[in-house]
Amino acid sequence: MLVVGCGGKETAPPATTGPTPDYGRIAITALIEAAARHDAAAMWELLSQPSRRRAGPTLEAFRRREARALERALAPLVEGKPRVLVSERINDRFGLVAVVRGSHAFAVPLRREGGAWTVELPGPLTIEVLGPDPGSRGEKVAQIGVEVHGGGGAGDAVLYLDGVTLQSRAATGPKSATVFADLASPLEPGLHTAVAFATRGGNAAARAWTFVAV
Repeated sequence: MLVVGCGGKETAPPATTGPTPDYGRIAITALIEAAARHDAAAMWELLSQPSRRRAGPTLEAFRRREARALERALAPLVEGKPRVLVSERINDRFGLVAVVRGSHAFAVPLRREGGAWTVELPGPLTIEVLGPDPGSRGEKVAQIGVEVHGGGGAGDAVLYLDGVTLQSRAATGPKSATVFADLASPLEPGLHTAVAFATRGGNAAARAWTFVAV
């Protein structure tokens, strides 16, 4: 079973109140800056322990393989200053941060480890976009939907549109779940950004994408 996020509050920065630092913004800024410097060691230090085991398990192995893939994923964001669209603590274990720059969007889960928030790279849990398609143009959009793949028991699922939490519903199975939100009215024409986040068991996944509505 997935517990879906609901409501209509804006979750765009800051996600915290008072003097508490926005750890999502800090983490994603450090990750993008390290990728721009081709600094695999700095990126490695930001990763969660499960992510290190998957992407390494050593720094040298990470440097040879996954570091380059991560640099490519972040490359569209290194010029200028991407906007933090969502930075939010989901539960005691996981959070989410998503950024956008023009038509480029990127999201990662954050994992709380020993009092610090670390970056969670893709793992056993994945998110497939059902609609609108990433990069699509010319659609009338009245629903946002994703398919979450991966077992592991109960978890959370949240959808966002342009930084606002959507009222979501989920149809769950043992190894996947469909999460969707019906919009009150078709979107206004222009560029929009959707973000999906899900947890199941001890894993988390995030996906951000942009599309143009008409």
